Amino acid sequence: MKKDLFIVGTYSVLHFIIDMMCAIVMMALVSPLVSGTSSYIIAFILYNMFAFAFQLPFGIIADKLNKNALVSAVGCIFVAMAFVVSKVPLLMCILAGIGNALFHVGGGVDVLNIANKKASKPGIYVSTGAIGLFLGLKYANFFITYKWILVLLLLVSSVFLVYAYNKISKEFNINNEKVKIEKVRGQAFVILLCIFVTIVMRSYLGFILNYEWKSNFVLSVLFVCGVVAGKMLGGIFGDKFGLKKVETISLILSAICLGFAFKSPILGILGILLFNMTMPITLIIASNTLYSSKGFAFGLTTLALFVGAIPTLLKITILPFNTVSVIVGVVISAIVLYIGAYLYDKKQEDEKC
Repeated sequence: MKKDLFIVGTYSVLHFIIDMMCAIVMMALVSPLVSGTSSYIIAFILYNMFAFAFQLPFGIIADKLNKNALVSAVGCIFVAMAFVVSKVPLLMCILAGIGNALFHVGGGVDVLNIANKKASKPGIYVSTGAIGLFLGLKYANFFITYKWILVLLLLVSSVFLVYAYNKISKEFNINNEKVKIEKVRGQAFVILLCIFVTIVMRSYLGFILNYEWKSNFVLSVLFVCGVVAGKMLGGIFGDKFGLKKVETISLILSAICLGFAFKSPILGILGILLFNMTMPITLIIASNTLYSSKGFAFGLTTLALFVGAIPTLLKITILPFNTVSVIVGVVISAIVLYIGAYLYDKKQEDEKC
């Protein structure tokens, strides 16, 4: 149990560091070098493509290698390299994006391997990135003055992962295997499709939730805290009360809160907490559906995040940001996820028989 907590705790801290570092690279190093709106959009799409969409192929590779800590360590080195080549914006985007993807996949598979098909530990792991992202975006210009200290921190993190984790994580390794087409057919395919659609919608809705009161520093901090708490509590409550029950109740309540949060920060913070409770639930359902190929499952969820972010990155409005759109969007997401969770429960029962 202590080793479990040590692994989850360390990966969660490093998740915070990696996301903060990538935000610093993009805001303090890349942004000043790209001129014009189109160049800025290209740079950020390029970074997000490598950071999120590429977790799918990297996840497949990680499944084959079965050296998750090493994959994460290489990710730390790639992010460090992004700081070093600080005059070539597109190369920085690619290096930081690849590093982010590799770290997330390696850490994600290790945490899923020790999760015992439960959502609590993955929920803790995915939650800390939001804090790092917030601090990196908000204080990028301050942190960049300590650039070489940041690089050293990343290199130390990579060394720590290689030497401390390669030995420990072997106790929990479940010999991942290459994804077989027959494993994602029929019921499994429908479950994964529901998860994918749900995450796409959650990603898109998360980007358009741009309430005016978020410009207030204290409220913006509380909003981020709501994101973090939601991811943590979603896994804990999902394990205790059932994934299907928690995702349904949390999304329906979040639809009401977020829909009427335009003038109420309290409703907005509560709504985003409830909204994010589904994140570890979707992750663990995908992982358990493809239990022998967790890297592929993890990458599938982050590909969905990227797909959901594309409209915002391209400045395309699909849904207007108003009460009706937010409520309808979240409710549809709840229905799709309920179908996926229902089929997942049924599949788990059938496998026990």
